[in-house]
Amino acid sequence: MRAVPTRVLVVENHRLVRQGIRSELSGHGFVVTEAATGLDAIAAASEQRPDVVVLDFELPDRPGAEICAAILERHPSAAIVGLSEHEDEASVRAALDAGARAYLLRNADDLDLPRAIERALAGESVIDPRAAAALLSSRGGEQQPKLSSQELKVLRLVAEGLTNPEIGASLYLSRHTVKEYVSHAMHKLEATNRIEAVRKATALGLIEGVGPPPGETTQSQHDTLVYNESVGPARPTDLKVTPLKIDKLVAGPEPPTE
Repeated sequence: MRAVPTRVLVVENHRLVRQGIRSELSGHGFVVTEAATGLDAIAAASEQRPDVVVLDFELPDRPGAEICAAILERHPSAAIVGLSEHEDEASVRAALDAGARAYLLRNADDLDLPRAIERALAGESVIDPRAAAALLSSRGGEQQPKLSSQELKVLRLVAEGLTNPEIGASLYLSRHTVKEYVSHAMHKLEATNRIEAVRKATALGLIEGVGPPPGETTQSQHDTLVYNESVGPARPTDLKVTPLKIDKLVAGPEPPTE
């Protein structure tokens, strides 16, 4: 736990949106300041040295990736949490290459900005599932599987050891629908069982918050799935967060769906 409140700079062109974000974050104990343009954001980050910058990547005065890089050049320890309306591979890649630690889509139904900030501060890369899917589809052209955001959500819960009924309860889906998502994901990943599907999805960087350690190959980089620890009662939108040792899992019969 941090000894002092987390300082957050919110960079957003629209006043009402900016104030709404400030109100939400202040309610979670963050100390929030604001900027409305890219130039103001760069100056404020240099002067205030915030822990986190929540950055609108559609500011009118200059590209979001350029602002991100300029802030990090002056304040390298800042965690940049990007907000965007674009889920295409080029937009996501530009933000990550510029140093953004999180890339969130404004229209996501389950967007939890305070939680994303906490995860970014913990060193995780937090990417919206649709943005992650866009990155995946760009790797290797037609040879790469293209999983939907719902298939990715289901696989993450499979990785935590949940059964189909438990996944259905978490995502408000029927057992049959969950089974279909798992089956489709296995087919796209060319996996023969659920565990192999999780292994392959992890090796491709699809499990949110898990990335390859620098310098390692795909044969060893994802032996462990690491999830954020959860504190307090879980909310309906929260994923269960049980760390797993993938190399200890043994493929076996599919769990019963009834």
